Amino acid sequence: MSAPEPDPSRRSLLASLALGGAALGGAGHLFVYGCALTPSHLDDPPTKRRLLPPARVPEGVTFLREERLFLLREGGRLRALSAICTHLGCTVERGEAGFRCPCHGSEFGRDGAAKAGPAPRGLPWRPLTLGPDGNLVVDLAGDVGPDAALVVEGG
Repeated sequence: MSAPEPDPSRRSLLASLALGGAALGGAGHLFVYGCALTPSHLDDPPTKRRLLPPARVPEGVTFLREERLFLLREGGRLRALSAICTHLGCTVERGEAGFRCPCHGSEFGRDGAAKAGPAPRGLPWRPLTLGPDGNLVVDLAGDVGPDAALVVEGG
């Protein structure tokens, strides 16, 4: 006949609970570390955007809400000016003498240069090209000067 198993002592019960808690805590830490090593996104969104055909851009200034961009047409010359304020990223609006940020009052000239307010620099000009389908293509990460323009026929 075998001896009856002794009742677990208080000490062994507490040791088992401590060991189980440590194992759960270690597993939780491993999970969090694994998540931190895995990128939350694999690719940045593309910076080049297909726009409209040059013939559909009227003379003067056209605002493209999706791209937060002003297209400026002067005859056969097309230019693209970012509508993102260089202060805190608000969308600028057309003003009397150029452009104005409604959030904090920065003002920009017609050439995009900062004139007043907290904006540290002017609005960047974006490069425009023609895509293979004949539509305008803008690089929202590119930066060209205010004199850079795309010359199109029929302007």
